[in-house]
Amino acid sequence: MIAGFFGTLIGLERAVADGRSATLMVPLLSLAGVVSLLTGFEQAGAAGFLLAGLGLTLLTGRACWRQPTLFAAVMTMGAAFFVWANALWLSGRTITDITYIWLGFLILTIVGERIELSRLMAPSDQAKFVLVGVIALFTAALVSGEPWDGSWLFGTSLAALATWLLVHDIARKTVRTSGLARYSAACLLAGYVWLVVAALGVVAAPPGVAAFGHDAAVHAIGLGFVLSMVFAHAPIILPAVAGAKVRYTPLLYLPAALIQAAVGLRVGADLSARADLVPVAAWATIAAIFLYGALLALTALVGKTCQHPDASATSEAKPGSARIGQAVRNARSNANLGRWIK
Repeated sequence: MIAGFFGTLIGLERAVADGRSATLMVPLLSLAGVVSLLTGFEQAGAAGFLLAGLGLTLLTGRACWRQPTLFAAVMTMGAAFFVWANALWLSGRTITDITYIWLGFLILTIVGERIELSRLMAPSDQAKFVLVGVIALFTAALVSGEPWDGSWLFGTSLAALATWLLVHDIARKTVRTSGLARYSAACLLAGYVWLVVAALGVVAAPPGVAAFGHDAAVHAIGLGFVLSMVFAHAPIILPAVAGAKVRYTPLLYLPAALIQAAVGLRVGADLSARADLVPVAAWATIAAIFLYGALLALTALVGKTCQHPDASATSEAKPGSARIGQAVRNARSNANLGRWIK
């Protein structure tokens, strides 16, 4: 899920942003890794992901060189985490050993994207300095073996990252608006809360000594945080990256609420040692993902769209971005679907 699905998706996103056809080799290498894993060749799969990670690091590093910005630097750091995790996997480390480094790849990539998309609330130089310090602590925690060997530094840096995002993300303002912007903001803020929950969880129940602590932390980050970000961004990013004519509909709140409930149930099952609730949480997660995908597909198929873009989407789009340059024009509510909903 992390290396295959998200590795391919992020690689494709950055390749589209770069604009050169040769950069499509990055997601193709990641996809080759997926095929290798599915056919039983784990080492070949790890090698494919490692090459994809190296390509992704070169892509983001090139972008950072051409446009030295905080978000580009953070994304490059995240891509380097992907290389780090896959290199360890190829050297013989288990997936469990590298899970949090993989998650670090997703966390830093998301932090970078939120800085990019929230440029209307550009952080001050002092805030940037604080973020760099927090990321340094986060990296140091993983290098030292946390959260398997102690968890205070990892948990503290994770909570600090969540707090920084909560303070500086434009979602705090757009959640008071309407339409797509409000929906996206609600998902984003929920994701940040789950990052705090994960931070508290690894400190209270370190994964190295409590199996349920590991399970709770992985799902709070991987599902609660990461999937909330996906649910928030997909209606904006998909039209720009894949040309998918998806639209916002208030029905998207249903899978968004369901994924929050599923993660809450999973974490609750871990904390209460209720193993019987784990399958329920898993099926609820699957249902939320499929419902979300089905609703997005439905919005692309139903009727004609409004002629005016959703103005609320503009707060999430940065002028001139190759990745989301079309997002403002494409993020429109579907008129027929809207009437049907009402």
